[in-house]
Amino acid sequence: MFEALRYPARGRTGEKAVLAAWLCVFLHAIALPVLALVPLVGYLASVLVAGGERTPPPVFERSLLARSLGAAVLTVAYAAGPVAIVLVTVRLLLETAREPTGADVFVVFAGSTAVLATLAVAAYLLPIALANYATAGSLRAGFSTLSPVATHAGYFVGWCSGLVLALVGVTLSSGLLGASSALTVVGAFVGGYTALVATRRVARGYALASERR
Repeated sequence: MFEALRYPARGRTGEKAVLAAWLCVFLHAIALPVLALVPLVGYLASVLVAGGERTPPPVFERSLLARSLGAAVLTVAYAAGPVAIVLVTVRLLLETAREPTGADVFVVFAGSTAVLATLAVAAYLLPIALANYATAGSLRAGFSTLSPVATHAGYFVGWCSGLVLALVGVTLSSGLLGASSALTVVGAFVGGYTALVATRRVARGYALASERR
């Protein structure tokens, strides 16, 4: 855990990695919502496959743009399941013109449970998909050979600790970004730094699991 907290500041590439992550989150907050995060997702895919290295990978690579677009496609694909279930649940409720009944409550409960379940599965498998894609350079790799890593205890521990760090960091970052314009810079820094730290924890688990394959 503490190793991951120090990870973004290591080596010559560490400062550039923190600066790039901060800039992406900052632009996302003030000018380019979501779109500014695409390069960050691509770089985080590189971090995922560099779990065995002590320092962050180079930031400004020629392949970053193509990797970012591919990583964005994979992210959208894995998020499609939960989003589809939400849309179906909402549509079923909107098509009901009568007063809500016990059946409607059941639909909401079943729909929300299905959303949480598919969201958890997608969030668990997505880092593996991104790492496989960054390694092979093929989108197809993002949907294949997921189980050897997914069933490894090392990856599970790394993912869980990374998730905790991400939730804490996102909560703090969101609070700062929404507090005032003066704190936007600080909130963006917290968000970018957290993304690197949380991804590092998952990357260490991916590296351990990959050694078994």
